[in-house]
Amino acid sequence: MKILNWILCFLFLLSAVLQYNDPDPLLWMIMWGAAGIACLLYGIGKLPMWLPVAIGAVGLVWGLALLPGIIRTAGDIRWNEVFMQAGMSNITVERVREMGGLLIISIWMAVLLCKSRKTS
Repeated sequence: MKILNWILCFLFLLSAVLQYNDPDPLLWMIMWGAAGIACLLYGIGKLPMWLPVAIGAVGLVWGLALLPGIIRTAGDIRWNEVFMQAGMSNITVERVREMGGLLIISIWMAVLLCKSRKTS
């Protein structure tokens, strides 16, 4: 668990940095950065209970807000492009990737919350 948390901490913070080239970088940098900071705080034993709740809730609501756009353009999803290519070929591929990232953040925040409750 601890090793996975540190790996995700690194990946979340790296994702925050990589958002610099995104068309809408600020919100994504904040989201990925907040997830990375939550992992860091968990790793050093200083995670406040409200933080993973807030980050997870924002990620879940944001991810679900992307769902109608994905459903509306579902015929444009090319799953090989979602998982196998770095570039964005269309908006649906980007939305699927964004929703996936937000759901990963939300799930990991739920894990941190559950693990924090057991240790406190």
